[in-house]
Amino acid sequence: MPASSSQPPTSDRPRILTKPYAIDDRVKRAPIHIEPKRRPSLWAKIGGALSPSELLREYANVRKYQEDVDRLVRAGWNIEQQVDRPEKIVVRWFREPTAAGSP
Repeated sequence: MPASSSQPPTSDRPRILTKPYAIDDRVKRAPIHIEPKRRPSLWAKIGGALSPSELLREYANVRKYQEDVDRLVRAGWNIEQQVDRPEKIVVRWFREPTAAGSP
């Protein structure tokens, strides 16, 4: 028997790895810290019930404006007037008064 027959036959196909690759710890993203949403205080609830039906707000940048739009629209406020100036955005908000006892 020739010496070459004692070695296992090799194929031209690439070897398939049975273990998955591990992600290097240096390239893993840090976990995103999400702050738990706080419940509104009693004073915030009272203030919401007694709040005015109109607000005038000035925003120094678009990011603050977008945050307030998201928050106030969910709370039932609408934009009555908006003026875009080079240094700020001025917005007049209004809210329809609700009847007593309705949500």
